[in-house]
Amino acid sequence: MRRFNIFQTSHSALRAQLLDASLQLQFTNFTKPQQVQHRFDQVIELVLACQRQAEEESRYIIPALLVFEKKVPECFAASQQVRNSPLDRILDHMLVFDKEAGSDRANKWAGVLFRASFRKLSDWVIQAMQRQEEMLNPLLWKHYSDDALYMLQLRIEGKQPLSEWLELCSWMIKDMDDEDIAIWLNSMESGLPAPVFELLLEKILGQLPLLKWDMVEERKREERRREEWKKEEWKREEWKKEYGVVL
Repeated sequence: MRRFNIFQTSHSALRAQLLDASLQLQFTNFTKPQQVQHRFDQVIELVLACQRQAEEESRYIIPALLVFEKKVPECFAASQQVRNSPLDRILDHMLVFDKEAGSDRANKWAGVLFRASFRKLSDWVIQAMQRQEEMLNPLLWKHYSDDALYMLQLRIEGKQPLSEWLELCSWMIKDMDDEDIAIWLNSMESGLPAPVFELLLEKILGQLPLLKWDMVEERKREERRREEWKKEEWKREEWKKEYGVVL
């Protein structure tokens, strides 16, 4: 049985951001200041997402595990205590480019250095996510039920500004297939206040092509029918137990 993965949302969003930034970077002309600024803004958003992941790990995940474990490995959080991390280096390269923007040196080396720095950042992010999946998840599953982990996730998300959470969701769905999006949206519809769910739908609709949204809608209807069937089955089983009859 697949256990609840508390990192699924943040990891899906990070993977989508990494892929998008990597693709866009391949077509960036570093002699064009506007293109460069767009890429820098995009990478800064990615760096901020990594820093939020590190903060959530150190503020919520690790303390939850230290209740039961004497020592807990750090994944993203470890970068906050190390100088010259991949996060620091790519920010430094952006500062150097800003200082020398327009010079022959900047035009010649900025693209080479920045792409190399971004590859190292990508490798680091992927490895940190993998460590969380392989090292922290088993410890969480050892000591907490799925319901408890879900409540911890709600606590973490409850600390996020609504705009930040909606942006996270818009990246996350780019890393999900139709069925996963449908299941997730159905769970959100049943768990969120109606006005918040409407904002979420508006955000999602702005990210998905119309044809893909139609497929998601069909999946949502299928999932609702499946859930209703399961409820009916459960009722029939309860009647069997209580009255000893076959329905």
